[in-house]
Amino acid sequence: MAHEQESQQRKAARIKMKDALRLFEGRHPEHGVDAMREVLELDPGFIEPRRWLADHYHKLGQERLAVSQYEEMLRLEPDNQELWEGLRRVNPVVADRLERLRKAPPDPFLAQGVNAGDLDDFVEDDDGDLVAEAAPVTGGTPFQGAIAANDDVFVDDEEDEPEYQPLPWEHEQDGQFRVQVEQNRGFRDVMDGCDLFWNDPQGWSHLVGQCRAPEDAHWPMLEELFPAAAADLHAKIPSLLVEPGHTKTPVPLPLKNPTLVVGESLKYALGSMEILFVLGMGIHGLLNRNAQTIWASQVITERVLDCDLRRRVMRNASEFTMGWEQSMPREEVARIRKLCHAWEMRAVLSADRAGLLASANLDSSLRAIAALVGQEGDAMTASPEKLLAQFKDVPPNELAAIPITHDPWTDPRYAAYRIQMLRWWATTDEYKKLK
Repeated sequence: MAHEQESQQRKAARIKMKDALRLFEGRHPEHGVDAMREVLELDPGFIEPRRWLADHYHKLGQERLAVSQYEEMLRLEPDNQELWEGLRRVNPVVADRLERLRKAPPDPFLAQGVNAGDLDDFVEDDDGDLVAEAAPVTGGTPFQGAIAANDDVFVDDEEDEPEYQPLPWEHEQDGQFRVQVEQNRGFRDVMDGCDLFWNDPQGWSHLVGQCRAPEDAHWPMLEELFPAAAADLHAKIPSLLVEPGHTKTPVPLPLKNPTLVVGESLKYALGSMEILFVLGMGIHGLLNRNAQTIWASQVITERVLDCDLRRRVMRNASEFTMGWEQSMPREEVARIRKLCHAWEMRAVLSADRAGLLASANLDSSLRAIAALVGQEGDAMTASPEKLLAQFKDVPPNELAAIPITHDPWTDPRYAAYRIQMLRWWATTDEYKKLK
């Protein structure tokens, strides 16, 4: 019965494909292209319309869209040598990368399988006028605009700092600022409250209720790329979910089963190398208690966040941290908010580096940054060149000087700074040793 139903589906798809070809040859070929996409909605496993779309996009010079079709076809028919040859004609670099991924051994941790249902087991800022003041560059890495380590926000009043083991790719000042953040008593109170939240079995059952597994979101490629990204960062991540709509950054959730959530709209906006960058960014958040520190910082900075999931998390986490600032002088509250903002700006740069290591493709990584911070309808046409052009008259150190109310994970101006920083880091010996 299943075979007969599938055959009927394919038969209907072939009829619709013939109609699409007639439309394409008529007065309005764009209607034919739209109709060909509708064929795939009817029968996603039908190779012929995908091959037609890939050829069409390739002739138009729309390489990324052509590559996307080949990636999906090769997922369906991984041993089809004609498809591999077609992809190599369009983009030999992507073809070689996918070939290596195909031959890579499966991740033993992910091979166990994780049920998403297991998750059940577990305003404008008053100081909105504060800005991360740019410091002059005096040496070291270029574009060091985001508050230098000797600025007044950098606390140095405790000689015995807790030992911190940075990840190999972290930004040079990430660990310094994080140690100072974690020494603040107000921050420690917030972290304690957040830790209770992460371990509250009542708090999470509804927060991720709208998320789905990649397979249920009709995005199997996401799950297939996930082990490769984890392996590149020597990490094992147990759960991957898809949030409906558009998220401008991957969302790491430090639950009992550490979980990474990505926005469903990225399925249409990003190619495989760009998706690997996004996964690498998110996996970085689930290492070294980075996610716990990020969420606590966001509780303190009280920013408006970009997607429903992040806002849901913040509303519920705030119930566990309410009143953390009431016993602190206003000046100290403003200071820890500024310090959290300064650290988080560096944490974003560290996550970008992890994304580049997972992607192993600088151009794709830079485009992913530009696409992530764009609006949902603009993500498909986003490019680092277009983003940098918006801020062409702004010096790099000023790109980093964003107000505390601006989220460094999603702010377009800061994204322009991130692109320049990542492009520079890709030229360093440090990166060459790690890649």
